[in-house]
Amino acid sequence: MDKKAIVEKRLASLRTYLDDNGLDGAMLNSYENYRYFSLFTGSNGYLVVTKDKVALVTDKRYTTQALMETVDCEVIEHAANRLELVADTIKKMGIKRIVMEEGMAVGEYFALKEKLADTEVVFESEYFLEIRMVKDEEEIGHIRDAIRCAEGGFEKLIPKLKIGMTEKDLADELHYLVSKEGAEAMSFGTIVASGPRGAMAHGVPTDKVIENGDMVVVDFGVMKDGYCSDMTRTLLFGDISKEDQYIFDLVRESQIAAINAIRPGVLAREVEQAHRDVFLKAGLEDYALKGLGHGIGLEIHECPRIVIGNETRLVPGMVFTVEPGLYFPDRCGVRTEDDVLVTESGCENLSHTPHEIHIG
Repeated sequence: MDKKAIVEKRLASLRTYLDDNGLDGAMLNSYENYRYFSLFTGSNGYLVVTKDKVALVTDKRYTTQALMETVDCEVIEHAANRLELVADTIKKMGIKRIVMEEGMAVGEYFALKEKLADTEVVFESEYFLEIRMVKDEEEIGHIRDAIRCAEGGFEKLIPKLKIGMTEKDLADELHYLVSKEGAEAMSFGTIVASGPRGAMAHGVPTDKVIENGDMVVVDFGVMKDGYCSDMTRTLLFGDISKEDQYIFDLVRESQIAAINAIRPGVLAREVEQAHRDVFLKAGLEDYALKGLGHGIGLEIHECPRIVIGNETRLVPGMVFTVEPGLYFPDRCGVRTEDDVLVTESGCENLSHTPHEIHIG
């Protein structure tokens, strides 16, 4: 699908939302949303959309870039008066009732409210979360590329690992290798937690030395073309005890149970419950977190949330993580995580890295 077709399809959905809610226009100021609807990737933008026009207000740093990236969009350059220009643009486009993002900064909201005294403003968050929840083929391709970069770097990391290195050593080497594979950036702060530190689900890398018998949780993601990947593997260093191996195997069993439950029409909570049932049967549910996964896309945490009680019904095009874990304070932690795509007939696991990896 070419750029024009992508933008037109996304804007058609937004315009249907405007019609359904009696709105004249929308103003989007978060990076993820103005990028989604215009393809503009600069860090400063205010996208104004009506039923037949699109305008992007940005600054001089991005004028040329915006003209290259957007389609059928008027690019308006601001200087110091950006909010005044945004308000003027809204007025000139004939908007009397406009939707803005619920997460707008308070300072921007009050400044615009003063300048748009005759314009009715309503706020929305759910629609924007939901429209981005189902990925199109272009987005799925970007996510596949991000996963490829992450897995390519991770594969090259494995032969370099050894007992005696530090958690920071591991993280630094990983960051270098995924960059060489084409990653633009890490999509969040890399987690490396070895031995007892593995019980901290989001343990940051430290100077702790990785020892014989340690299980090491490595959770990382990269960005490619603006889209995120997310992967966790628990590496087994040296001689792993039978008790720790049992925990490792149980976590993997719970992930398989969840992935087997994924198909169109299933509720998010039912996928979460499928993995939790494995821990309940083993009497270890108290050591699990209260959720299984989250959507990925332009942000590392998107909808759908695969958590207890979530009634979201799965549909083809959703991409989310499946990341069960067990965490035992002062002893160890285990998590394994794949990115999956809901398909017409079930799901596709987009991750291909082996789950059980022994070092030394």
